Amino acid sequence: MTSVFKYILFTTCFLTSLQLLAQSGNDLPSDQVDVVRNFEARLAEASRIPVTPVLPPADTSIRRQQYNVMARPLNVDYPAPIIRPKGIARDRAESTQNGLVKLGAGFPGAFYGDLSYHITGLEDFDLGFKAHRHSFNNNSNVENQRSADTKLGAEGTYYSDKGFAINLGADYSGQTRYFYGYNFPLGETDTVPSFDQEDVRQRFNILDFKGKVFNGVRTQADFDYSAEVDFYILDAINATRENSFALTLNATKWINDRDALDIKLVTDFTNFRDTSKQSLNNFSLNPAYTLAVSDELKLRIGANLTSNNDNFNIFPDVEVNTIVVPGVANAFIGAKGGLRKNSYRSLIEFNPFMKDRLRIRNSEVTHLYGGVSGAVFGLPYRAEVGYQNVKRLALFNVDRNLELPRFDVQYDTARIVSLQGTVTVPIIENLDISATATQRFYSLEREDKPWHLPSFSLNTAAIYTLSDQGIQIRADLFVENGVPYRNLDGEAENLNALFDLSLSGEYGVTENIGVWLQLNNLANNKRQRFVQYPTIGINVLGGVSIRF
Repeated sequence: MTSVFKYILFTTCFLTSLQLLAQSGNDLPSDQVDVVRNFEARLAEASRIPVTPVLPPADTSIRRQQYNVMARPLNVDYPAPIIRPKGIARDRAESTQNGLVKLGAGFPGAFYGDLSYHITGLEDFDLGFKAHRHSFNNNSNVENQRSADTKLGAEGTYYSDKGFAINLGADYSGQTRYFYGYNFPLGETDTVPSFDQEDVRQRFNILDFKGKVFNGVRTQADFDYSAEVDFYILDAINATRENSFALTLNATKWINDRDALDIKLVTDFTNFRDTSKQSLNNFSLNPAYTLAVSDELKLRIGANLTSNNDNFNIFPDVEVNTIVVPGVANAFIGAKGGLRKNSYRSLIEFNPFMKDRLRIRNSEVTHLYGGVSGAVFGLPYRAEVGYQNVKRLALFNVDRNLELPRFDVQYDTARIVSLQGTVTVPIIENLDISATATQRFYSLEREDKPWHLPSFSLNTAAIYTLSDQGIQIRADLFVENGVPYRNLDGEAENLNALFDLSLSGEYGVTENIGVWLQLNNLANNKRQRFVQYPTIGINVLGGVSIRF
């Protein structure tokens, strides 16, 4: 400040002196100028104040932004592969309310009940409950042709502010089936036997438990992880038991936004007991690397290393995806493989009329595939050709030594060539039609035919929705070839084919109350999916739904 003041004062004095000199040379005579006294400018003494700049204090507080993404399952409408001896429940429309009650009845002797409730709005926790009951009774037409299913369950997920999440769930499933195949003997007989309900009933009680720990948010190291435990206990009549425990560990390290290294470790233990004990314990290690070579080309390179009863196998896990025509055609080719368990549970889920004493085995599957997918004129499509080499493919034949027709499992080595195509066609506004067709060609090592396995299937669905009026109408068509079976002479024959046309609809009377109706198997096709076990013909379900 002092230096600046001195500079200003000096400049002022200098300019004043120049002005006086100019006046002296032009206006005043030199002899008329008197200098009265000399002027000496002095500055008073001033205290010097030092000013030292100081940086503002650093903000050492930690601020964390947490994003809780609530788990929300996506309902994917898979067409049913087979028709079951009861009305097939359709997926309900998505609701903005937390709870749904759906009640109905129909013929022959059908009852339907469905309850679900989800607790939402919590910052770091979600919880859901469900209950289901579906039964039918066609005993007045076919003795003991009936079934019943009961399901109860709860599942919840907790999202910690530390970045991890925990998912827990428990389910109970009760399935009741009846061996009514004695009503349709293969050979000619004078009389058809009669059995009490208790003599032909089979009931499966299944308890499922699961737990999973995973990263609920993206980690700073771009590392995703999960550890999952699955455990079930199956109890059936005649002291048949099966327990299973599986531990799955997953880890993914993202190299960048597109490249990733994956490692998956699975230990799977199954114990089955009828009159004897059987064990099926599998181990697998699956490392793979996904590489985005360019925006148009992506590679996955890996292997699946498996072990069972000291048998070690290496299966491929490779895939190549490339964009042929952007937005129109993507091409893919790959090879995958691994062990597929034929446990007691998986066998009865495919064929509920199995006998109690079975051989559980692993199928060793190697699958080569390729195809194209995309959209043409706005129509999504996918076409795929595949080749499978399967060791110990499960086939099904009736055990003739049993009083009631029940099935045994046979295993054979098979080579399967498959062709599959899927297309979705939006015909008009609010109307969508989708269709999936599959053709399989079997080549077996020992057996003549793939007993009770379908070769051709077609699933078509048309959905018309008017959201403003609360109306949804759906039509489903299921077509499948007649599966091969052995007759009394051991020769190959085919059962009748499946042709099932079903209609369903729902109308929202108010925002929270609706009515629904299902007309199943309108063609009255009593197809035998398994020999001597025809499905019921036309059946109807209808009722009300309440959202809250």
